[in-house]
Amino acid sequence: MDGAALARRWRVEDQHYGAGPMTARVLAALLVLAALLVCPATASAVTAAKSCAGSDQTNSTPSAQQQSSSRRPVVLVHGWTGTPMTDTADKLDDQLGEQVSLFTFDYGHWALSWAADEHIAPCLADYLNSVSAAHRKVGGDGRIIVVAHSMGGLALRYAMDGKQVKKAVPASTVPYVITLATPHLGSPWGGTGFANFKTVLDHALGRAQPASSQAGGDCLVLRDRGETLPGGCGDLPPWLPAGVQLTQIAGDATVDRSLFGFKLYSIPLFSDGIVPVPSAHGYPTSGPTGEPPLNGAKTASRTDRCTVDFGLVNAAARDLRLVPAWMAIDYLMLQDLQKDEFSLPVQAYLGGVTAVAPCAHTRLGTDQSAINQTTEVIKEALAGLKKSAPQTKVVKIAGVDKAGEPAAGFTVENGDSEVDGCDSSIAGEGPDIIRCSPTAAGADICWIASDRQTLYCGLFPWEKKLLRYTLPAPSGPVAATKGPDPWGLVLADGLRCRIRNGGSWPGRADEWVGAYSCEGEQRWILIRAGMTNAVDRSKPVWTVQVGQLDAENSALPPPQTVSVSTAYLAVTP
Repeated sequence: MDGAALARRWRVEDQHYGAGPMTARVLAALLVLAALLVCPATASAVTAAKSCAGSDQTNSTPSAQQQSSSRRPVVLVHGWTGTPMTDTADKLDDQLGEQVSLFTFDYGHWALSWAADEHIAPCLADYLNSVSAAHRKVGGDGRIIVVAHSMGGLALRYAMDGKQVKKAVPASTVPYVITLATPHLGSPWGGTGFANFKTVLDHALGRAQPASSQAGGDCLVLRDRGETLPGGCGDLPPWLPAGVQLTQIAGDATVDRSLFGFKLYSIPLFSDGIVPVPSAHGYPTSGPTGEPPLNGAKTASRTDRCTVDFGLVNAAARDLRLVPAWMAIDYLMLQDLQKDEFSLPVQAYLGGVTAVAPCAHTRLGTDQSAINQTTEVIKEALAGLKKSAPQTKVVKIAGVDKAGEPAAGFTVENGDSEVDGCDSSIAGEGPDIIRCSPTAAGADICWIASDRQTLYCGLFPWEKKLLRYTLPAPSGPVAATKGPDPWGLVLADGLRCRIRNGGSWPGRADEWVGAYSCEGEQRWILIRAGMTNAVDRSKPVWTVQVGQLDAENSALPPPQTVSVSTAYLAVTP
């Protein structure tokens, strides 16, 4: 409905309900509601950051700030006409502490535009990808939890769709999403004179003017499942990609009528004042075709319920001048609400609730009940991410069985040289795994047989092949090496590398030396001279430093950190 039609409707309803002069009353209401219908103001400043469009009028948290492999990034996205959700971030930080790193994405300068605008969805995609990359850089897995308020949830849907943005965010980066009062099916305030007035007012206060066909206030119009957006707003918001787990949290206010302190009855509004509960829970039918998606996405719904006394709502509505002095009769309002008629009584109740209810749209990001529910969902997500966190696969290999005979599946060949000068193997994860000279014998990972004189030595951990050697004399017990490195490694790119077995190797001009040779590549796993371990096992995904060596000991590029896919350990049976 356009502004002129709404004005005509207001005039008719004004006469019907016996109100006074309409123009002054509506203007006053719009001015007050304009101050209410935004996200909560920021409580603390954050470092300014350039947006993807090059403007300095945004205040997103720097993507590398407080990043840690042990803390999960949580990104908060505000809604239409909103500001960074720092109050929400502060409350979540109080409850989650060191478990998370909190980031606020800000598109406030362009927040009058529709979620798909070039300054919103693509910028959000770039920001989420940047936060993910920064998390990986410090050793994390790059997976993010997103909490989005109001239209921010719709912006995320566009940002995760490859047909809408060039660098869409995959489900592997954002596997968990929480929406707070996101109008998946719109809002009764969308497309009204109020939305138009709010756009004009905020533009006068410095926000960017939206394109005439993509004003967020117009595109947020209330709609039925499968119904298209208004002209110029584009396609319906796309589905989230398969693999994303979405939790929708709605605000639901109930007005209590009381007399002399005794409650007479309650008036359920099924709304947070701005977004009806069916819309806030409406994701499954809000996309293309209006039918639930078939991509296996998981959706859960929660509700932040609150009650507010009629006296407070009535007083707020009077202040907003949305109703005549005697306030609308409840049953008339309920009839209009049930018929989806956005009449003056409905506006009065919703406007009053927006002003005073704890679970109102503008307070949902800071209401303690909603914060507690958001915290619960984040904790569930943290547990799920921890359980499914990638980690290096560890394969333990014993070349002999407990009887000291070659283990099942291994073939045995006789070695072609004599060995002696044995001591603990640098790759042995248990006792009686030794290495012997000369290095040419390949006897650096050998298990002692039951006769204490026969050795079975492994060459490559991915080959079930043993060389048999005989010692000049029986061996006594040999203790395990302290802190050995793995026998062999498979890196994330599939490169297979075996631990060094002495000998003369190429070098380089800096302090790095070779620790593992890699098959068919002029790359080595390196270790700093004087260090004992080449493999960093401090995180679930082990890492190594990979670089070059050459015979001239040249100045070569610094080594790069590479993840280990599989590690082979030589163990005692």
